[in-house]
Amino acid sequence: MNKDRIVSSIKLVSAMLGILLIVGCFEKNRSTSQLCDNNLQLCTGLNLRDGQCRYERTDLIWQRYEVLKKSSDLGKFDELMMTKKYAKCMDLAAQIESTTLQSKKTLRTEALLHSFDSIARLEKELKNSYQPAIIYYRWTQGDKEALDQFLKLEETEYLNTPEMQLGLATYYIDKDKVHTINLLLKTLAFYNGRAGYTRDRTVPEAIKSLATSNHSLGKLDEAYFWALVGSQLNLPITNEAQLKLLYPMNDIRRNHIADVAHDVAALIEDGDFNPGLLNRLSTIRNPP
Repeated sequence: MNKDRIVSSIKLVSAMLGILLIVGCFEKNRSTSQLCDNNLQLCTGLNLRDGQCRYERTDLIWQRYEVLKKSSDLGKFDELMMTKKYAKCMDLAAQIESTTLQSKKTLRTEALLHSFDSIARLEKELKNSYQPAIIYYRWTQGDKEALDQFLKLEETEYLNTPEMQLGLATYYIDKDKVHTINLLLKTLAFYNGRAGYTRDRTVPEAIKSLATSNHSLGKLDEAYFWALVGSQLNLPITNEAQLKLLYPMNDIRRNHIADVAHDVAALIEDGDFNPGLLNRLSTIRNPP
């Protein structure tokens, strides 16, 4: 074996040992407290050993750890969202006065201020990110340049998610109601049926907006239809008696709309909605 091959072999072994040491270090973190002991920078400034905001704090620490292992814009964005959630909780916790030790109050206030600093840092680091979700976030925070970037992505696959389609709809809602409705339908079409934020927040918002947007255009059958879909999915919709007063129609027509709404609600819940299903509404207006 010549000298160059020996040197190369030594470098390879050293690299492998380095990787094993890193992995071994990561595997030692079997609890949040162990993670903090091994990585003090992840937990400095947080309200450790305090029952307030425990779940938000734990989620944030482990997300910081993910970013430490592999830094990425999306990872930092998740950290930013968790930091804001933690800050919201700490804001309430810092205001708790009764039967709370002064030391606890001080710890919570310091943790709240630390979270504000972290939010500012992460937003600065993500200022030039080209990730669509981050561009959209920057727009919602008042960045006009981000709005231009976001709108340029409208016809691209980068916005083919429920959240991004709903984001586009919020922009157009006061400008083009018809386009808004099409975007809201795409929002539901991109939903895959999985539990989580999309099901809990995005889908309900899209359905409620479909009802109100159709109503504002005078499309009363469609407005009533989406109100019923929302009701089927247990959204806080006006009760049935009020809906009947708001949308007067004969019983045959009302029953047809209810049947289609029942089927569409089930398909949305399963993540199988297709806007073409709404063609059935055309037979509602003139039932056999």
